[in-house]
Amino acid sequence: MELSYSDYDKHVEHLLKEETIKEIATEVKTFGKFKKNSMGQWEPIKYEGYTLITPTFPDDQDNAGCYEVLNEAREVLLRDLGLPQIVTAPSSALHMTVARLISDNVFETRVKNSREQEFLLVLQQLFAQITSFGPLECKVKGLSIFPQGVITALVSPVTEAVYQRLQVFRNNIYQDKLLIDLGVERKRSFHGHITLFYIEEELSRHDKGMLAQAIININKRFFLTPLMFNITRAEVRKFNNFSGFYREDSWPAHVL
Repeated sequence: MELSYSDYDKHVEHLLKEETIKEIATEVKTFGKFKKNSMGQWEPIKYEGYTLITPTFPDDQDNAGCYEVLNEAREVLLRDLGLPQIVTAPSSALHMTVARLISDNVFETRVKNSREQEFLLVLQQLFAQITSFGPLECKVKGLSIFPQGVITALVSPVTEAVYQRLQVFRNNIYQDKLLIDLGVERKRSFHGHITLFYIEEELSRHDKGMLAQAIININKRFFLTPLMFNITRAEVRKFNNFSGFYREDSWPAHVL
């Protein structure tokens, strides 16, 4: 299921091409995790679970410089677009997913309330057995669109060795029999990204074209040189919806 490093790198470069951005914009779907309230404001809908991510923006001092640039780029994009169909991901929620764990119906039926402490203990014990070899050096290469309705910054390990170390770490999670019994499953290959916006209402043809061009302009302005992004720590965090990811100090985390 996982791509080779060469294929992964080619995939990232493909997503950053102007023609690809324009093509995805024409067929992009709505994300479906926010809805408008009676005042016309976007509110997150219930979607619960656990995930394994880098520390969120306010807690990630190692990547503060990268996030500052991403925030500036995001503000420029938001100003240039001004589209009410697009929801901005809260700054406090910005992160990169290291490994998806469990969510939605599987979380509700397999873990919620009855087995959450067991779930956390299994991860704690697993992390204690994994050797740390130092931070994983990555680069944020630019912005693109995912067809399922998100605008993201794409993250790519700088070398094949770094990519393989990340995959070994992910394999430890997805091949653990106790986690599999709890419902953890590798449903897709690794695609490093930091979500900046969600598309929550259908865009007109004109708006789609405007969105694609705005992202292309952002890439030319902010990403002629990729931004360094180091994965130094992977934290288990819980979410009730897509507006925030929180954790208790005692919950499992692994220093890479």
